[in-house]
Amino acid sequence: MVKAELLGDGILSCRQGGVLLREEILATIDNLGLEEFKKRVFDGFCINQEEEEALLSSISSGHHILMLGPPGSGKTAIANKIAAILDDIEVVEGCLLNCPPQNASCPWCLEKKSHGILLEEGVLPASERVKRVQGSGGLTAEDLIGDLDPEAAFTQGIYSLGSFIPGKLLRANRGILLIDFIDRVPERVLNTILYALQGGEVSIGAFEENISLDILVIATGSEKALKFLPLDIIDFFDVVKLGYIEGHDNQKQIVLNNLERQYHGVETITDGNIEKVIEIVNQTRQHPEVERGVSTRGMIKYSEVLASYSQFVSDGEEELLHKGASVSLPHRLGIAPEVDLPGKRKQIVNEVVNKVVGAEEVEKELVTLSKDDILALVEGIVQEERIRKPLKYGAFDLLLRRVQQFPESKFAQIYKEAIQRLQELYPERYKVDNLTDELLMEVEEERKRKERINKALQKEALSETLKFLEEQDIIERSATGWTLSQRGITFLLEKLTPRLDEGVQFYGYGKHSTGKKLTLGEGKVVGVRHFRFGDRYRDVSFKDTIREALRNRRRAITREDIMVNIKDIHTKLNMILLIDLSGTMRQLQKLWYAKESAIALALAATRYGDNVGVVSFSNLADVVVDLTSNPYRVTRQVLDLELHENAFTNIGYGILKTCDLLAHHPKGKAKQHIILISDGDATAPHPSPEKSALRQAAMAVRRGITISCICITQESSNPELMRRIARIGKGRIYIVGAEELTTTLLEEAAMVHAS
Repeated sequence: MVKAELLGDGILSCRQGGVLLREEILATIDNLGLEEFKKRVFDGFCINQEEEEALLSSISSGHHILMLGPPGSGKTAIANKIAAILDDIEVVEGCLLNCPPQNASCPWCLEKKSHGILLEEGVLPASERVKRVQGSGGLTAEDLIGDLDPEAAFTQGIYSLGSFIPGKLLRANRGILLIDFIDRVPERVLNTILYALQGGEVSIGAFEENISLDILVIATGSEKALKFLPLDIIDFFDVVKLGYIEGHDNQKQIVLNNLERQYHGVETITDGNIEKVIEIVNQTRQHPEVERGVSTRGMIKYSEVLASYSQFVSDGEEELLHKGASVSLPHRLGIAPEVDLPGKRKQIVNEVVNKVVGAEEVEKELVTLSKDDILALVEGIVQEERIRKPLKYGAFDLLLRRVQQFPESKFAQIYKEAIQRLQELYPERYKVDNLTDELLMEVEEERKRKERINKALQKEALSETLKFLEEQDIIERSATGWTLSQRGITFLLEKLTPRLDEGVQFYGYGKHSTGKKLTLGEGKVVGVRHFRFGDRYRDVSFKDTIREALRNRRRAITREDIMVNIKDIHTKLNMILLIDLSGTMRQLQKLWYAKESAIALALAATRYGDNVGVVSFSNLADVVVDLTSNPYRVTRQVLDLELHENAFTNIGYGILKTCDLLAHHPKGKAKQHIILISDGDATAPHPSPEKSALRQAAMAVRRGITISCICITQESSNPELMRRIARIGKGRIYIVGAEELTTTLLEEAAMVHAS
C-alpha cells in the first residue's frame, strides 16, 4: 500500500510511486488535525455551518466539488482557499505533467528515458499545483488538452511529442483544476472536462500514448447552473449551494474586517452608517420587485465607496448614503426582464435608502399588500369583466354594486379591508349614533339613518381603495375612469411570465451556409468545417486554418486548408396573432385566455428577439397592435379588447388584414408567421365564407407567409376548416380547450423557431 509522509519544509513524498491526490488530502488532515485543517480552509471567511460541513466532507472524500450560488456569495474565494490545502511535492524536473520521480510514466518522461536522458528530481510549489480556467464562450478544447506548437511542428513534425504543448487540464495532473463559471463553458469543451472528472487514462488526438490523470476539479457556477449542465457532468460532482451571508453580526464583522484591511485601522465610516449599509442591502433582498438583492460583495463595495466619499465630501450622512448607493447598488440588483425598465433600478434603490434613513414619513396605510396580493389583484382586474368595465369607464356606483355582489374577487377583498380600517381609524366618524344636524334634516327614521351612514362608509371605502391603488401606482386615471398603470402592467407581466426552460435549446443544422439554428442563437462558435464557396471571410478561423495546414504538412496555406467557424444563428420572427372577437368567445372566459396568451407570446418574443403584432376580426378586421418587441405596448392594447356582440366571423378578411400589415414591414431575413385563434366557423362573407378564408390563406403563402391555427373546441367550431387553412398555410393545427391556449401558443412559437 502507498503511504504518504511529509518531508522537511512540508514537501510531500511517498514510499512507493506517486501519492494519489485523495490520499494526500487525507494525509494532510491527519498531520494538521481537523481543527487546523478547517482553519486553513475557512480562516477569515464567514460561512454557514451546514455549508462548511458539506464542503469538508467532500474534500476529505476526494470528490469533485461544484459550488453554486448567486454572484458575490464567495464561491470563487472559497474555491481558492480549498486549493490552499495542497503542499509542495516532489516531481520530475521539467515534466509538464508533474510525474513523481519514482513513477515517471508520462509520454515525455518515457521518451527521455528511451534516449538515455537522466530524470532529475525537483520540487513543485503548492501554488503551481492549481490551474485556473475561466468559463466563457471563447474557451476551446485545445485550451484544456493542449495544441500544436506551429514552429516545432514544422521542424519536428506534427506527430512528435515535442510539437505538442499540454493544456491546463494535463498540467493540473496531481493537483487541482479550478473552473470558474462552469455553466458558461461551451458544451463541446465540457466533454473534454469529463476526462478530468473520470480520472484514469487519456489519449490525445493522433498520439497513441495514454496519459494517466489524477485531478481534483473544483468548479463554481450560478444558481441556475444545474439547468445548463449535462447530467453526465453533474453526476461526477458533489453539489454545495452557497447563499449570501446572513445574520446581522456576521455581516457587520465582514464589513468591519474589510474596512480595517483597506484603511489600516483608520475609522472612515461611523458605526451608524455601517448599520444603515447592512440594512439597505438586506432591504434590497426583500423588495417585492427584486428577484436577487445586493450580494455580500456588493455590501462590502458599498461600505468602501461610502468610506471614500466621507473623506472628500462634506455632505450629511443621508446624502452620502444616497450618493454611495447610486454608484454601488443599482447594477447589482437582479430584476426580471419584464420589470427592468430604464431608471427602475435607481428608483428601487432610492426607495430603499429613503425607507432606511427615514426620509419618507411613515403613514398609516389603509391596506397592506404583499407582492402575491398585488399580482393577484392586477390579474383579477384585467380578467374579471364585471370589475374591469366599470373601473375603465369610471362607473362609480356600478363598481360599488359589483364589489358587493361579487365579494370573492381580490378587489372586493381589499375594499372590505378598507371598510374595516376606516372604522378603526375614524370610529367617531362612522358611529351609528353620530348624528349631525345635516343628517337629522335628511333622514327621518333610524333605519334610514343607518342606511345613509353605511352608504357613506361604502362610498368612502371605495374612494379610498381607488385612491390607495393610485398611490401604490397600480392603477391610474384615464379620460373615462381607471386603467392599469405602467407599474400595474409590470406586475401583470410578472404574473403571466411564461415558465420557459431557459436551459433548453433546440439544435439542428439549418439552411444557413455557416450556421446552426437554435431557439435562442447567440452567435457562439459551435464547431468548424472546411471552407465552401460563398462563406464570409469574417467566419474564417485562422487558428484552425493554420492547424489544418500543419496536419497536411504544407508550408503554404491552400484553399483546402481554410477552416470556417460554425456559429449558432437565430432566425428572427415576425408573428401576428389573429384573434376572433365574435360573440361566441364570451363563453368560458375564452377572450381572457386569448389575451393572456397574447401577453405571454409578447414576453417570450422579448427573449427570442422577435416582433409580435395583434389583429382582431369579426365582421371585418382591425390592427390592435403593430409589429413590436415591446411587451408593455402589446399588453396595454390587448387588455382593452372587447367582444363584438352578434357579429359574424370573417376569417378571410382577418387573414387579408394581417398580410397587409406584414407587407408594411420589410421582410429581410425574418420569417413571417400568422397564428389564427378562433372558436367558431367562418360565417362571412356570403355566399362562400369558407372559400374566402382558404383563398386568402393561399395568397398569404404565395407572399412567403406561413399560417398555423389554434381551434378552441366547442359545438360551433369547425376544426376541418382550420385544418385546411393550416395545411395550405404550411403550418400546424392545434385543437385545444381555452385554458390550454397559452401553453399551446408558446409551443407553436418554439416550433416555428426550430423549423
